[in-house]
This record gives sequence, structure tokens and C-alpha cells, in this order.
Amino acid sequence: MILDEIVLHDFGLYAERQTVALTPPDSSRSIILFGGLNGHGKTTLLDAVQLCLYGPFAKISNRNGLAYQDYLARSVHRGSDTREAAVELAFRHTIDGKEDRFRLHRSWRKGAGGYREHFEVIKNRHRDDALAENWISQVEDLIPPNIANLFLFDGEQVQGYAARDSSMQLIGTAIRNLLGLDVVDQLEKDLQTYQRRKRAEDKDDPNRSEIEKSEAALKVLRARISDLRQEQAALKATRLDPARKDLCAVEEEYRNLGGELYEKRIEIEHDAEEAERALDESATRLREIAAGDLPLLMVCGLLDGALKRDLAEEETRRSRDVSAVLDERDERLLGLIRNRGIAVGDLEAIAAYLDADREARLRAGGRSTVLNLPPDVRSDLRGLLDGRFEELARQAGSELARWTEARARADHVRMVQAGVPAGDAVSEVACRRDELVRDIAALEAGYAAKQGEIDRLYRDVERGEQALSRLVEADARAEGRRQDRVRVLRHAVRVRTTLGMFRKAVIVRHVRKIEQLVLESYQQLLRKASLVTSLEIDPETFALTLYARDGCELSAERLSAGERQLLAIALLWGLAKTSGRPLPTAIDTPLGRLDAGHRTHLVERYFPFASHQVLLFSTDEEIVGAHLEKLRPFIGRSYRLAYDDTSGSTRIEEGYFDGAEAT
Repeated sequence: MILDEIVLHDFGLYAERQTVALTPPDSSRSIILFGGLNGHGKTTLLDAVQLCLYGPFAKISNRNGLAYQDYLARSVHRGSDTREAAVELAFRHTIDGKEDRFRLHRSWRKGAGGYREHFEVIKNRHRDDALAENWISQVEDLIPPNIANLFLFDGEQVQGYAARDSSMQLIGTAIRNLLGLDVVDQLEKDLQTYQRRKRAEDKDDPNRSEIEKSEAALKVLRARISDLRQEQAALKATRLDPARKDLCAVEEEYRNLGGELYEKRIEIEHDAEEAERALDESATRLREIAAGDLPLLMVCGLLDGALKRDLAEEETRRSRDVSAVLDERDERLLGLIRNRGIAVGDLEAIAAYLDADREARLRAGGRSTVLNLPPDVRSDLRGLLDGRFEELARQAGSELARWTEARARADHVRMVQAGVPAGDAVSEVACRRDELVRDIAALEAGYAAKQGEIDRLYRDVERGEQALSRLVEADARAEGRRQDRVRVLRHAVRVRTTLGMFRKAVIVRHVRKIEQLVLESYQQLLRKASLVTSLEIDPETFALTLYARDGCELSAERLSAGERQLLAIALLWGLAKTSGRPLPTAIDTPLGRLDAGHRTHLVERYFPFASHQVLLFSTDEEIVGAHLEKLRPFIGRSYRLAYDDTSGSTRIEEGYFDGAEAT
């Protein structure tokens, strides 16, 4: 298949009629590159392709649970006066060497009963009404809706496929559809329905009326659940999500205004008072210490000299006091010695010694005394010099450190206090925030109430199904007149068992090929070629398991964000190869959140080879610069989505960002 042209008429952001050629100029330039900023209509183009192909069954990005008619109404360009819109898609498809050309035209306009859709198919330049009526069956042969996500996808959302549960679902769905197992599944469901119908066929069965009542009650319950689901989705999309978004904006404004400081103003004021009080108390203690003996530390050397002087003066005073006493003592001592008959030489020596001692004491007593300190002053001075000064210095240093810390804390609290905004500056924003909080709480309560009712209804459905199953089982074991029905039911069970075996055998047979194609795709995309050397897909659960070079299992969580996104793209690429369908590939936001290295691998190893025709919808931060230069040889056409703020519409122009051609 090759997409040749798409036409948009007052669709979404695209005003009036705009035609875009999509045919690649040649096989070597297969890429059609669209450049546009976020919100300028890239995703809308991809939606237009799906809408034209699948109509009500299209998986469109911004439908969000809307009814199909409501979605069509919202898709009409706001500036359109006719309240009419249309999309067209021209493409070619070759089967068994024969090429057919198709042009799909899907339009809708507002009438008395709301919007009505018109759809027509032109095949090989001839309108085909029968084909249009049965188009959903025809498109299954071209590009089945269930595998469209293998070829048409959003690069930003594709990383989720690397998660275990998402990859299982993707692989399982793709395998069932690629191998035609959806037909087997539908046949099994039809058999189950047929079994149930056969069990309830007997009109004479007394359980028949109960079965009918149970089925009717279950139908009502399921309808109510569906209604509640739609109400929930509408409540979330139109009221709850916008309110939450508004609350985030108001809270950000509240924080920017200093609302959090305003809420803590009483606590801040209390902290300021405590800090000032602690500073005053510390200063008072410092003054008390300074009012005592502490200033004497400045004259510590003088005090030490004074003490030494006092000791010398004390010695002088003692010498004066004993001089007169020594004269009389020495006379008595010499008289006593003479009476003892001591030799004259010894007596003279003793007399000379005593005379010298008295002379020395007389000279010491003759020195002057200045201080004449009282005993209590002398005691205090010795106490200060013997350790009191050291204690005073320690106390003063400790208290000064506490005062410095108290002053720093007081300065900090004053600064914080100065930053507290005035009440009138934040009161309006606070009121809006509180009102939004109340509104959101009410909406969430309403949402939860609906969920509670849904859960209750599900329990009722489960009980009803169990009761219905018991009634049907009782009916199946009825009298002998239903033996023929029992035989049919028995064979249906065998058929279902055979279908299960067939399904498993088909999956096991083809899953190895899928593993190889996915592995080849991943290794081609990876920077580290030896990171993943093999992978396995469980044919029962479709769980994907990676293996490293050492043969050990490699968890997907151990891969980087870029490697997980490349794994998801490899899954899509490998499954697309498995389909064997020559279909175009369209990628919105192709480089997503990848780092530079992984982006280069996609540009060099994936985009040029993803398909024979590749549509890329890029922002101005993705395929630009070096990436654009590497991709340029493969680009067949390039377009720029030019948005006009005045008209609120987008024009599709040839070229690329800044008007430069990408080809």
C-alpha cells in the first residue's frame, strides 16, 4: 500500500480545503517529513488518516470516550461557517500483481438531528456504493484496525509497550490478529453462545422463565454500568481534570507570592521572639561577667608583678620585726658559749656569723615598702592568679559563643520575617485555592460514588451470572428428551478443546519467527549490540524475556529509558515485519524523549528502513540539525505546519522549519 494524497476540509485546526501529496518520488526517498510545533496539528493529520480508514472504529488520540457523533461535531474547524467538515485519503494497493487505486471520502455536516456522516469509496475512478457499505470488511484485508498501531503510532507513548504487561498485551493482540486467531477466538465465543442458547431452548423447562429473567436483569445491569462509565469519563474529562489543572496553577501562584510563609507567620513571629529573648539573655550574662573580675584579665601581668612585690615587702617587714630581738638573743647565746669553755677561735667564728646575719637582716629591713596590702586583698590576688582568671576566661568565651549563635539565629529569623507577605497579597489567591479544593473534593466524591455504584453493579452481575450459570447447568442436566441437545453440547466442548489446541500449535509454530524478527530489529537499533543476545516470547502468556550476553535473564527495568523505548519500537517493527503486509508507517513525535545517541540510531537505522513509505511528524527539537542532515538523502517530501494565531488555523506549506527544504 502507498498513500498518495490526503485532503482536509475544515477539519480540526485545518481551515478550508487543503491537499497534501504523500507519494514518495522514488523508492530511495521514502520518507515524508512534516514539521510543526506542539499543538499545531501533527497528531490531527495522523487522526485524519485513521478516521478516513476506520470511521467509528478509529483509535483517535483526542476522542477520550466521546460518542462518534460528538467527536465529529468537535472536529469541525471553529472558524467554519457551514458547520461541515471532510477528510479524503487516496492510496494504492497491490494484490497478486494487480494494482487498485482507492479514494475514500468521509464528510459530515450539521442537520436538524445533529451531525450526519456521508462516506463513499471510489475504486479505480468509479464510485462503489457496495464497497462503501461493506468497507469495514474490506479494510480488514488491507490494514486491519487491530494491528494499525503497529504502523501508525505516537513516539512519545510507545515506551509504555516495553513494560511487561503492555508488551504482553501488544504481542498477544498482534499475534492473534496476524495469525488470524481472532477468527478462532470469535468462533470459540460463538460456540459458547451456541451452547448457552441450546441449553435454554426447552420451552417446557420450568427453569426457562428464570433463565429469561436472569438474562434480562443482567442486560439491564450491563447497560447501567456502561452509562456510569460514560458519565465517569465525561466528569473526569470536562470537570475534574480541568479543576485539578487550575488548582496546580493556583498553588504555584500561591507559592510564588509566599503563601507558605504567610501560613507560618505566627510560628515565625514566635521564633523571632524566642530568638530576641535568647539574644538578650546571652547579652545580659555577658554584661554580668564583665561587671565582675573579668576586666582584670587585661592587667594580668601587672597583678602578677604586684603579688611578687608584696611578697618582697612582707620579707622586709619580717626582717624589721626580728632585728632588735636578734641582738639580745645573740648576746645571751655568746655568754652561754663562753661559759662552756669553747675555744677562742670557735667563739670568734660564731660571733662573726651572728654579726653578719644581723647585718643582712638589718639591710633587708631597710628597704622601702609601697603596697602594704591588707591580708584579704593579698588572699584575693593570689586566688585570681592561682586559677580564677582561667575560669573567668572559659566562662566568657563560652558565653560569647552562645551570644554569637543567638545573634546569627535572630538575624536569620528577622530575614525570614521580613519575607512574610502581607495578608491582602495572598488572601485572594488563598480563597481561590480553597474554593478549588472544595470543588475538587466534591467532584472526586461524585466520581468515587459512581465508581462505588459500578463496583456494586459488577458484583450484582457476577452473582447474576453465577445464578444464570447454575440455572443453565441445571437445564443441561434435564430429562432424556434433551439428549440430542446434550450430544450437541458435548461435541461443542470437543470443538472448543480442539480450537484451543489449534490456537496453541499455531502460536508455537510462529512465535520463534517473531522472536527472531524482534531481536534483529532491537539489535539493529541498539547502540550496545551485545546488550541483548536473545529473547523469548512465552506462547501461553506472551511474556517477553530478554537475555544478556552471559545468558542471564535481563529485566526490562534494568534498561535505560532510551533502551526501553527502542525495545518498544523493535517490538512494533518486528511484529510489522511478521505481518508480511507492505503497509506505510506513520510516526508522531518520532524521537520522543530519547537521548542524542538513541535518536541517532533511529535516524540512521530505523526511519529509512521502517517501510517503503514513512510519514514522520516532528517538532522543532527532534529531526533538526545533524539528524536532519543524516535523514536528508531519504526524504522525498517535506512540509511545514504553519499556525496562524489570528485565525486559529494551520496551513500546510512545502518546506520545513524556517522555510528550508528538507529534501
